[in-house]
Amino acid sequence: MAETDIPNWLNSSFFETALRSGGYGQNVTVTSSEIGRATGAGDNYSSDIFRAKLQVTLDGRRSTLSLIVKSLPEKGEVAKVNILCCVMLHVADISSI
Repeated sequence: MAETDIPNWLNSSFFETALRSGGYGQNVTVTSSEIGRATGAGDNYSSDIFRAKLQVTLDGRRSTLSLIVKSLPEKGEVAKVNILCCVMLHVADISSI
């Protein structure tokens, strides 16, 4: 993943859903966001870590939140291993039914 590659799913909708389910209330709106890598390329070989600075409105009040998001890599060899492990876990779950 290049320095500027931010996953498509890491957007305002994702953060609004996460904040709502995290107890920030149902009236959460992300008005702007700055998202970038939290670590250098190669520092976390089994995950991608992003820093998000969000301008939000929480129940009519404006606020700034800084968040860290850790995700599985979407590209490269580690991503292939993660996909394989997920498939194997899914098959194991089905076989135990």
